Amino acid sequence: MTDNLNLPAEEVEIPFSILDTDLYKLTMQNAVLHHFYDAQVIIKFTNRSPQMLFNRECFDWVKGRVLRLGELQLQPHEREALKSSYPWFSDKYLDYLGSMRLDPINQVELSFYPNKDSEDGRFGEIGIVIKGPWRDTILYEVPIMSILSEGYFKYVDTDWNYDGQFELAKRKAIDLLSPPSGVSPLIFSEFGTRRRRSFRAQDTVIRGLIAGYEGWKSNGGKGGLLAGTSNVYLALKYGLKPVGTIAHEWIMAIGATFGYQGANGRAMDMWEEVYPPGPGGAPLTMLTDTYTAQAFFADFISNPERALRWSTLRQDSGDPFEFVKSAKEHWKIVEDKAGVVRKNDEEIGKGKRVIFSDGLDVEKSVELQKGCDEIGIAASFGIGTFLTNDFKKSTNPSETSKPLNIVIKLNQIGGKNCVKLSDDKGKYTGDVEEVKRAQEELGLPHEHEEKRRG
Repeated sequence: MTDNLNLPAEEVEIPFSILDTDLYKLTMQNAVLHHFYDAQVIIKFTNRSPQMLFNRECFDWVKGRVLRLGELQLQPHEREALKSSYPWFSDKYLDYLGSMRLDPINQVELSFYPNKDSEDGRFGEIGIVIKGPWRDTILYEVPIMSILSEGYFKYVDTDWNYDGQFELAKRKAIDLLSPPSGVSPLIFSEFGTRRRRSFRAQDTVIRGLIAGYEGWKSNGGKGGLLAGTSNVYLALKYGLKPVGTIAHEWIMAIGATFGYQGANGRAMDMWEEVYPPGPGGAPLTMLTDTYTAQAFFADFISNPERALRWSTLRQDSGDPFEFVKSAKEHWKIVEDKAGVVRKNDEEIGKGKRVIFSDGLDVEKSVELQKGCDEIGIAASFGIGTFLTNDFKKSTNPSETSKPLNIVIKLNQIGGKNCVKLSDDKGKYTGDVEEVKRAQEELGLPHEHEEKRRG
């Protein structure tokens, strides 16, 4: 790893490593290189908490840090560690990752828009538009979001500190691993890179989670698991498993390029071309809500053999309990179509799993685990902001120092609009007319009083 590995986290200045990102950005970049090498894209930033304005000091700091992304390159020891930790990356992909350089001067447009009610125009919104080849620009989302969040809490909301963060993370791990009687200990991963308070905060949380997990095990705990972290750098630093799934942008790009009918199935097929299934193959986890779970499950059951190869389905919006019931019903359909022999209905979906990742905390995760136990489906949990950006005001510890709600989403590929429909009623991402076209093509009802999400 880099020399920064041996520095205290509080001395690390971001950006410092191209691996300080989430695994799914690398797995998708590899797939993009295979299927969309020349594709040009537009990617846009949206602040979903517009009442939380940035100031000019923050903007200047963010701009400087974004420009420094052009200095990052994969180091030989980073490559070696990544290859060992994630053996499904080919040498060809690692060669590309090692030779590429981001070009933020030409690929990233940053703007500051003063708020009309702000004195002297000091506070306002930040605009970010990313343009260029998808094979490279795919790597901007995670570091830019983490830079924005760290900048906000460095220059705007400064009424907080790190006191108690290690113990808080440790306590959360223990609570997840030691649920009430009758509920299975949870299997969970840390998913909080993008909206973390800072790199130091995430590093502290990882150490706290490890301490909680190891303490639980030493006291005889069984069945639960700290399964890993989405952050590749921190996974390698602390000997954890780097974990991740396909993101919406993969499916959004395929829908925009080839059509919405069958887009989920096509996304799975194209993914398998890069990560062939079979003994020793990469884990296959499918995100289900890009064009709604209804559209996903229609594709899912259309090819039972393919469906059975994907061991995990990820739920990221909508009613999670209804999703689990639907997942079990559709696993039964594909198993029946494929001629799977079962002793009883308790074996439906045996070896399969649902991973939850929609705004989780301890209480919600435990309730979901209880529900999955009752329905008879294995579960795991990707927990993000609740772990890496859970802070109180220094001057009033009873008041929360609220995290930003920000996103960076694929907007266009090859001049075609990209949209996400979601299982949250009335919420979608992208151009309104394109959303309606996607709904019509998929045979989905148009929502009344739609609420657009950037």
